[in-house]
Amino acid sequence: MTDTTVTIADREAELADYLARQPYSVEQDGIKLTIAKNVFPSDFGLTSSFFGDFMLQQNPAKNGLDMGCGSGYFAFILKKIGCEEVIGVDFNPDAVACARHNGLQNPDIAPSAFIHSDLFASVPAKRFGMIVFNFNYYPSNGTFGLNEDGGQQILRRFFREVPDYLEPDAQIFIPFSDFVGAEHDPKHVAPEYGFNVNTVAETYNHAGRHVIYQINQNQFD
Repeated sequence: MTDTTVTIADREAELADYLARQPYSVEQDGIKLTIAKNVFPSDFGLTSSFFGDFMLQQNPAKNGLDMGCGSGYFAFILKKIGCEEVIGVDFNPDAVACARHNGLQNPDIAPSAFIHSDLFASVPAKRFGMIVFNFNYYPSNGTFGLNEDGGQQILRRFFREVPDYLEPDAQIFIPFSDFVGAEHDPKHVAPEYGFNVNTVAETYNHAGRHVIYQINQNQFD
């Protein structure tokens, strides 16, 4: 594959077009979604559809968590594949309100709750067998309510906090795009906190290589 010339600045310019269109409605994988103002668009680019298609093929866990849920798209997918209880979490209050609205539009696959929380700060003390985290790849200026400590900083906080919320043999799934840079790559961050990282899917487009990681705690932790 040839090297990509896509940059973070290019991505932000594309995102600005989505921000200008909000609010708007879209349907993804049979899920009716309203993308409200200041909510990260789940129909943006390749990563969401690539990750969504992958997750639809996974076996469910009893309890699922969508960290950084945005419009709620991946939380609905966790319900769709058969997770009994699903919680969606987002740092952005606009996203939480949007996801709750989308739950009303999809009552048959509505998650148990959408919670406003800075990572796990307000998440109930329980264990999850499956967690998805479509994290913000780099520090943000606040557009779409994204955390200022994006990229490796938010990953480090996530991997420090997540062990208290994992069932034995729990699976964490995280997508990543190479153009963002190796310093923000979960495969370089997660092992520092006692996690194994495996690439379970990959694809390419004009922006380069995109992967999905399956991440598990080391057996001795």
